Amino acid sequence: MSDSQLLIVADVHGLAGRARELHGLLEELAAPSRQEPGCLDFRVLATGDPGELVLLSSWREEAALSAHYATPHYRHYRRLVGPMLARPSDVRLHYVSSSVNALDPNPPDPDRAD
Repeated sequence: MSDSQLLIVADVHGLAGRARELHGLLEELAAPSRQEPGCLDFRVLATGDPGELVLLSSWREEAALSAHYATPHYRHYRRLVGPMLARPSDVRLHYVSSSVNALDPNPPDPDRAD
């Protein structure tokens, strides 16, 4: 499976009172992570529940993800995140052997301006 792309979905369970600080720390992690070789995408998403965030990241291969864990920005994140969490994050790693772009089943009609 080492030749497959990886998709990481992490539910981050932050303390409601530190939600803004946690979100900022995750954005500090995301920005340089997006620039790493092998990173295809890295997003921080709010769920609407105080302190609950979702990280979505995709990587070209396992080696790129392993290299990410050794970066200064990831180590910085790991040093600071603990006190901001209500409990450990739930992290799921998905191996993707192929992807396709879905066609829109209801494309907009250019003759109709709503």
